[in-house]
Amino acid sequence: MTRETEDEDGRRRRRPASIKDVAAAARVSPTTVSHVLSGNRPVAEETAERVRAVVNRLGYIPASTARSLQAGATNVIGLLVPDITNQFFAELAKGVEDAGHDLGYGVILCNTEFDPAREDHYLQLLRNRFIDGMVYAAGSMPSRDRLASLLGRFPIALADEVVPGLEDETVLVTADHRRGGQLIGEHLRELGHRRALVVSGPADLVSSVERVAGFREAFGTDGVTEVEGAFVERSGYDTVADALRKAGRTGRFTAVFAANDLMALGAVAALEDAGLRVPDDVSVAGFDDIMLAGRVHPSLTTIHQPAYDIGRTAAAQLLQYVHRGEVPPASRHILPVRLKPRASTAAVR
Repeated sequence: MTRETEDEDGRRRRRPASIKDVAAAARVSPTTVSHVLSGNRPVAEETAERVRAVVNRLGYIPASTARSLQAGATNVIGLLVPDITNQFFAELAKGVEDAGHDLGYGVILCNTEFDPAREDHYLQLLRNRFIDGMVYAAGSMPSRDRLASLLGRFPIALADEVVPGLEDETVLVTADHRRGGQLIGEHLRELGHRRALVVSGPADLVSSVERVAGFREAFGTDGVTEVEGAFVERSGYDTVADALRKAGRTGRFTAVFAANDLMALGAVAALEDAGLRVPDDVSVAGFDDIMLAGRVHPSLTTIHQPAYDIGRTAAAQLLQYVHRGEVPPASRHILPVRLKPRASTAAVR
């Protein structure tokens, strides 16, 4: 949207909306508008929503973005991850950054902390920054419609996680989660385990559902107790500690499969705090093969998924078309996984 003004001859002409126009319409100062758009300083959510609504209605474009758009591209992509402190996502981010660097693209990193509200904020921020594309690694499952609306502004590559209904419209790069679950199930079954506690990730994430489904296919469903976790270490500790209290000694499981390594590390701590030894009393297996998995004691049996390659492939598939001014065609890339047996699993005594 533009505003009308008069030139020196009195003729009316249209000009782009300015930051002062946005401030006036939103009843805030230009500085507040700047803070909302940059995200550099906190602004009350009600005020921020009002400012964003006015920005969208007036079609305001920051001057720096306007200059980039005149050149045809911003040479910047967004990357949204749920937990940058998780070594898996740190490796994924490195892959994205390296692929972008190869083609002269910078990366805006957004860390959501598994918080849907924070994720919404970052998606809106990226929408207003006029980036050339986005690599999206879900931490909470967004609606298909919300991400689909962003596809009208820039292309998206899904990394590590499927968004149901959108996988046939975007680039998708993920590991073979189901096969990973099968490998853990086969491994524990071969060691003689028949009673297992499965600590899944959030139930609305396809990766978690696939890992558990694969495990059940290989291990069997009898003797399996499933509890939902949250892909963080504390969740693994709390769910296993609670399961131990409920099971007692007679109904106790002999193995734990946690759907990521952080929860598996939490599970080990909970078992040890309860006076149990890993793997002598209970075997524990994870998923991801973060660097820490091979360095803790006992070292963690897990599924290696290629985090760096997932990030690099997602960004490369996205940028090879964006760099040519083309829209990337929908494509699916399923990368292989492998079992890394270590000291945290052993045969049933």
